[in-house]
Amino acid sequence: ASARGVAQTCLHPIDVARTRLQAKGVAMKFTPRTFVKGIMPQFVLAFPAGALQFAFYEFGKEQFGKAGMSGALPEVVCGALGALGASVIRVPQEVLKQRVQADIYPNAINGFQKIISTEGPKGFYKGYLATISRDVPWNALSFMFFAQAKGIFKSINGRAPSTEENLVLGAGAGMVAAIIMTPVDVVKTRLMTGGATGGIAGTFNSILKDEGAAVLMKGVVPRCAFLAPLAAMTLSLYEGFAKQLVSTRTGVPVAQLE
Repeated sequence: ASARGVAQTCLHPIDVARTRLQAKGVAMKFTPRTFVKGIMPQFVLAFPAGALQFAFYEFGKEQFGKAGMSGALPEVVCGALGALGASVIRVPQEVLKQRVQADIYPNAINGFQKIISTEGPKGFYKGYLATISRDVPWNALSFMFFAQAKGIFKSINGRAPSTEENLVLGAGAGMVAAIIMTPVDVVKTRLMTGGATGGIAGTFNSILKDEGAAVLMKGVVPRCAFLAPLAAMTLSLYEGFAKQLVSTRTGVPVAQLE
């Protein structure tokens, strides 16, 4: 909860810029007020979403550990499980947050009331498939790239990376995964902010036909600027918090834990 909540909230202004660049017909205004749009659902819901993400991730790791499996495949599957678990909270968070960021609602409370009155609870899960189509592969790829990078680092240096080094490795993992998944992110933003209809395939084809393929990479710079440090902070903070907890319980010094 702490790893995801702290990281995501700190990087919120960059997320605002990404949403406003990707949403159709929304102008980017560089004012202090703009960069805090949607901060309430971001802050309140990031913590439980992070808790679910890592609970599912660790559950998956435990099952693979019992089966004696390790390597890239378990990391991909566990990362995907984490994203699926978090999606129960992540999707409503994204719907509220992005609609406030795109000036559809003046604030999250107004947005909550409007969605409940016009769409009902199902309105909070608009764009669910598009969101998990983005988040599941991004999480899976990020965890896999991070695990592989740590393995390469250890084979070269003969030791596990430090917290500072994990920040760099996590940033690289998050950035590569973010670039790969940007087209799906654009489609998701259009669906959630009302800039498209017809589902994932229809929106994708509509963008290609009406606006060109380049639009599918719109917002890639702020997306990388958001997700690279998000992955770095989330993965390294989580690892740091986890090692400290394990050290406290077992008495093994943090430096000796892998």
